[in-house]
Amino acid sequence: MNEWRPFGIRLRIHLLFWIVIGMSLLLGKFWEVITLFVIVLIHEIGHVAVARELGWTVTEVELLPFGGVATMEEAYAADPLDEIVVALAGPFLNVVMIAVSLVCWHVGIWTDEWARFFLAGNVAVAGFNLLPIWPLDGGRIVQAILCWYMPYRRAAIASLALSAMLAALMLGLSVLALQTNVAVVAVYLLAVNIQAFFRFPYQFIRFLMEKYARQPEEYGVRALTVPPESTAMEVSHLLRRGCSHLVYVQGSGLLAEERLLHALLFEKKHDTAVGQLV
Repeated sequence: MNEWRPFGIRLRIHLLFWIVIGMSLLLGKFWEVITLFVIVLIHEIGHVAVARELGWTVTEVELLPFGGVATMEEAYAADPLDEIVVALAGPFLNVVMIAVSLVCWHVGIWTDEWARFFLAGNVAVAGFNLLPIWPLDGGRIVQAILCWYMPYRRAAIASLALSAMLAALMLGLSVLALQTNVAVVAVYLLAVNIQAFFRFPYQFIRFLMEKYARQPEEYGVRALTVPPESTAMEVSHLLRRGCSHLVYVQGSGLLAEERLLHALLFEKKHDTAVGQLV
């Protein structure tokens, strides 16, 4: 069985996980591998707990052979600061577990060998996830920071391009160093980012739908000035995360974000000049 639903969240285990378990049995490293997966699971629980506290809907947690991924519905249009807090929650629990391992080591509850292994495992999981490559925690933090300074569409594309370049660099270095495990992870990350780039138009529509579903009072208001000949789709490319926009159409008047999004999502007026929507 590869899927469970604890607390209403789908927990999936990748098929390759069982291959790793089989290899660990052959190599006599079963408990070490299980411990690493428990560390990863606790890491993901940190993301889930904070996301739920913020009111986000967590739909799935998937355990991969080299980590885990938590899928959340509100991640696209949420405030960038909330995204950073959720992303840091996993590594924070790794820091807590490192502190626990040091205490258990100091008081003699754990052997030196086991304490060092548990400590190193948490350092590896936290350090790997903080790499600035999407969809790792570090990549999500980079994207959130970019969203503070530029529209969501531009920030997301820039972060995916950066992530793909860093994953390709990781792949090249791992091949030169003959690090097969790192190369496999790099290939996976590169493939995920390439796929995300091609699927971004759908992700962008998801972003617009989440913004439309949120109440305007949930956000601060940001002014946006555009010429009247700009199309509704062009103006949507200027929208940012974590705020509601009041669009000033030069020479025509004010256009509420809700009206713009309704025209895009439900009236299919992608190429309509915003001057006609006022």
